[in-house]
Formats: sequence, C-alpha cells, structure tokens
Amino acid sequence: MSVNKIRIILFITWIFFVSSPSFSQIHLEVTPGLSISETYDDNIYLESTDKTSDYITAVSPSINFLLTSRSNHLGLQLAPTFVWYEEEKQNDTIRHSGTLSFGQELSQNLRFDFSNAYSRSEDPIEEGEVGEFDRDTRDLFWRNSTHSTLQYHFGPENTFSLGYDIALLENEDITLDDNRTRNYSADMTYWFNTENGMEIHYGYMEAEFFRDDDNTPGDHYTGSSTSARYNHRFSSHTTGLISYGLTRRSFAGTTENYNVHDGSIGLDTDFAQNFSLSFAGGYFVQENEQSNDVSGYTYHGSLTKQFEHGSLSIGGSGGWNESYLGVERRGFTRYWAINMDTEYQIADSLNIHAGGSYRHNRDFRNREWWNWSGNCGLAWAFSNWSSLSLDYSHHEAMDDVGMAEYQDNRVVLSISASRLFRW
Repeated sequence: MSVNKIRIILFITWIFFVSSPSFSQIHLEVTPGLSISETYDDNIYLESTDKTSDYITAVSPSINFLLTSRSNHLGLQLAPTFVWYEEEKQNDTIRHSGTLSFGQELSQNLRFDFSNAYSRSEDPIEEGEVGEFDRDTRDLFWRNSTHSTLQYHFGPENTFSLGYDIALLENEDITLDDNRTRNYSADMTYWFNTENGMEIHYGYMEAEFFRDDDNTPGDHYTGSSTSARYNHRFSSHTTGLISYGLTRRSFAGTTENYNVHDGSIGLDTDFAQNFSLSFAGGYFVQENEQSNDVSGYTYHGSLTKQFEHGSLSIGGSGGWNESYLGVERRGFTRYWAINMDTEYQIADSLNIHAGGSYRHNRDFRNREWWNWSGNCGLAWAFSNWSSLSLDYSHHEAMDDVGMAEYQDNRVVLSISASRLFRW
C-alpha cells in the first residue's frame, strides 16, 4: 500500500474521531475470514484452439473493519488471495482486493460519502464479464477507482448531489492500453407534488490512454451527458416516465466526433403481490461529424418474481453502447441482450442458483460478435459462520471474423468461514 493511501486512511480516521461527539457513541465491528477454493478451468488462456487446462488453488484471508457512530461511518476491507497453478506455475501470483469507505453527515440535510476500491488480478474474465474486458493472457492488471459524493436533501424525496470519480487501469501486458478516466456529475431529483417529479443529470468525463510499448495508444477524448426524466405516479405501485438524453464525444486524434440523442418512454409497476415489472422503449440518433448518421430503437425491460423461498428475474435490453475502455477498442456499438437469474432455498441451510445471459453486438464497420455465459451452483451453510459451495460456469465468445473466439468452462469448489466481533 502506498504512502499516499496510508495518509488518506489516517486522515479520514482522524476526521471520524474528531467529528464524533463522544467515544461512547462509537461502535467497532471486526470480521476476520478465510476462503479456500479449488478451480478447474479448461481454457485458462481463452484460446479458440489448443486449449490449456489447469487446476488453480486459491487461499484468501480477509479482514473487515467498520467504525460507526450516530453521524458517520468508516469501513476498511482487505482480502489478499494467494494463487497457485498446478501446471502453469509461472502464473502463480497474489491477487488483491480492498475497499475503503467513509460517510459523514455534515448537517441535518447535508452528507458527504467517499469510497475507494483497489483490485489486482491475473484472471482474464473480470467478475463474470464476457467479451469487452477479456484477455488472452494471465498477465497481471490493476484497477483503482475513487468515488465521492456531496448530497443535500431539501424535501422528503428531493435531493441535489455533486459527484467526482477517478478510475485507473494498468496492464502488465505492454500490448494493451492503460487508461485513466475522470467523471464530474451533478444530479437533482425534485417532486412538485406526490404525483409529478423530475430527475435532471449532467456529467462531464475525460479519458486518457497510455501504452508501455512503441505503438500509439487510443485517442484521448472528452464527453458530456445531459438528461432529463419526467416521472408520474399513477398509484403507489405504478410510475410512468418520459426521458431524453444528449451525449457528446470529442476525440483528440482521428476518431470521429459525434453526438447521440436518446429519448424513451416507460413504466415501473408492482402489478401483483411479489411481482415487479419495468420496461421502457425509445429511439436514438447518432449524429456523426463526417460519416452518415446512425439510428435505431432502444429498449429495456425486467420482470422479477419473489417466491416464498426464492426469486426469478428475467430481463432484456437493446440500443447503443460505447466500448473505448475495454481490452479491444470497438467504439460506438449497437447491441441487444437477454438475461435470467434464479435462486431457491431448498432447505434451511442449502441454496441453489442458476443464471445466464446472451448479448449480440455490432460496430460501425458492421462487424458482429456474440457473447453468452451461464452458471449454476449450490451453497451449504453448515454452521453459523462457515459455508461450502460448488459452482459451474460457462463463458463463450464468437466473432464473425473469427479473431476473438473461445469457450471456457470452470468448476469451483470453495469453503469459507468468517465471524463477526462487536464492541
């Protein structure tokens, strides 16, 4: 951990104690934990042919600290993971994951929140993502993201907030771009009465790219996003919406500048007991500086059902997306996707889950690629502080030019234990 990060932690801790009225109102929670897992992966380098399989052992001790008082909180979570490969021993490494969070009520209606997340890993599929961030090596990469928000409440449902985010990505693989992004935002939610309200958003971002080899990195760019959404409550269970957004992108190099206009109309409703439905549809137009404009429909929807011992969620979406921060810079894309997740408690201490997703993408050159993934598993809590789980996952990527195709299957058996101590 760097000296600057230690200084930040000490400074926030000092603020916490100074701002608390008395030490008697401060509560401390400490949760030590340990997780041990064995993974069989049949394609560790995500190759289309000549696959390499391996068994991967991971041991992850963890410690969580949480200080709370009547008006603030301070949390710190640390979890290094020691990783050993049975055959490909050159990939042995230590993963890291850590988060720092701080919240302070500056007054009755004004609150400040800060969080920082750091991760270090060699896993080419990040947190189950398929496609955009996949790597074909086991080289290390680092991510660090910081988020801060100042929020003011001026009514039961009325808020105004200012936000600042900064994110960093560094790759050990010198053939990949590193990047740094900054985001500035302002948001307001205002209800004129119990039936009618507005949400207004403005954001500005800066993205910079760097490389460690002699090749030229991707074009830097700046952008803004402005949106307004009108909400109308038809009842306590049903809300309608109309929204419009404008996204602008300006690039420093040869990438073409563009604006995107996006409008939609939708409905959120709890139409029956334990049933919720959300859907919206609209149209977008990408205005390009030189080439022909691009347009199409946008939509998203989700249906969730809560059972006595489980839940089911089905969703889908389509429209436009941007891919500049991934492993491969694909730019402005159009897509459609579907997903499903379910879980069920078959006994007091035994749960099962399953899920899947499929996504079809097309870029401005009409290149197409498809990604889909599925998973299922079960978890057994055999004591109040320990559990055993078995999970299977399948990830697949396909490309119409055959350059980024693979299939990957993983089986993970893990045992974990943690215990909470309070003072």
